[in-house]
Amino acid sequence: MRIVAPDKSTVVGFDRLVTAVLRSDCIPVPLTLEFQILLNSDQRSQFVENAVVYLGDNYISMKIIKAVVMPSSIVRDDERLTLGSFIAVLEGCEKLIKPVTSAIYLENTSINSILKASGLKNGVTKDDVPVLKYFVPLGETPTFIIAAKLAEEAAVMYANQQGRISVKRLNNLMNEGPKLKVDQTEVNWIGNTSALLHSTPNFITLNADGSTIEGDIQPGKAAKFIPSSDARRVKNMSTMLVTKGTFMRAMSPNIGAGDLIEINQRKYFILTAAHRFDTGALGVSTVSASKFWFAEVQSL
Repeated sequence: MRIVAPDKSTVVGFDRLVTAVLRSDCIPVPLTLEFQILLNSDQRSQFVENAVVYLGDNYISMKIIKAVVMPSSIVRDDERLTLGSFIAVLEGCEKLIKPVTSAIYLENTSINSILKASGLKNGVTKDDVPVLKYFVPLGETPTFIIAAKLAEEAAVMYANQQGRISVKRLNNLMNEGPKLKVDQTEVNWIGNTSALLHSTPNFITLNADGSTIEGDIQPGKAAKFIPSSDARRVKNMSTMLVTKGTFMRAMSPNIGAGDLIEINQRKYFILTAAHRFDTGALGVSTVSASKFWFAEVQSL
């Protein structure tokens, strides 16, 4: 895994990189990087909170939001090294995880617009999705509201290989071809009907006239009332990505959330991808592997 220091001129070598885990996910903060490196005195001033590191050949900008530095027992070139542990997120998304300092209210807007209004610098690449109303009260965290709006519009967001955010409706996810074919013997299938009944309720609301209930209540399934909604959004919230299984393979950073795979001639959507690389710099065994969670669109 290639990590470039904030000075943009130094690649963190495998003799300094201890471990790194890159996660791509279909959430409002779609890329996170957790890593540990051995720092000398010159590097300590670079790897600090709010510094930007660059990931991969595409130099994806990742901003450090947490830094923990502690002395180590390792001595090189007559200098005691420091072990630094860091968490970084896709640059621009750091503002989405902080409580807002002033309320945000938009009407007849889009996912692209609400992301920018919430502090994201880079907009979405294509396939923007309209949003009727977006309100973040003072002191609220935008990520929760953004996730709710995506659910209302039956849409999902993720970052592509260049670090740009894409937004797609769930009914358009399977239009492209699969990026990888996976043998069924590699898959750990997940099936829990009871948990699905509790975690994915039927949504109901009152119509504008206040007399008509929109949505269905199915026997044996949880139900949830959503105020000030409509039939379209209630139906959208009952359409979701349901995790079907996981699989692991050798390090495959070119596959991430938003990609399609094929298992038994059936396409699935990568919901989460975690890529882990341990160099063995501290004398432990090396690790180079990727784990994927895949899902399928279901109208429940």
